[in-house]
Amino acid sequence: MPVKAAAAALILPAPWLVSGVQEAASQPGQFPAMLQTVLFAVLLLAAAWNDHREHIIPDILNLGIALSALLCFRPANLWGLLAAVPFLAAAMGGRMGGGDVKMVAACGLVLGFWDTMFGCIIGLFLMLCFCLVLPGGLRRKEACPMAPFLSAGFLAAYFLP
Repeated sequence: MPVKAAAAALILPAPWLVSGVQEAASQPGQFPAMLQTVLFAVLLLAAAWNDHREHIIPDILNLGIALSALLCFRPANLWGLLAAVPFLAAAMGGRMGGGDVKMVAACGLVLGFWDTMFGCIIGLFLMLCFCLVLPGGLRRKEACPMAPFLSAGFLAAYFLP
């Protein structure tokens, strides 16, 4: 995957990141929310970059994303773990890696079910668009890392109202 396309997928949600940090910092007592915003974004970007370069998402990054959910924990967000079920089925069929499944589950703890599903849809749509413009299109045999696209989708879901 060309570096320019990965960079575009990762830079896409940057304005939302800046406005989200500014909004959290402007309200008193919002330090945990601001810390979660920064930590969530940095860990997603690190996972995307590592998946792009080495085709692996380290477990420590997924664990960090999951632990960032504790900063602004809501019990309803536990339903977000269910968003990883379709990815788990695809991984068991050998169609994708387990790191993507763990990343979706970890993001589900931060975002909740519906926002995680929205992030997955956005990320998979970005990935589909990218694959359609590559030579060979969808018939390519080479694996395309999902984390850069899913990260962009999850960041969009995190910052969009």
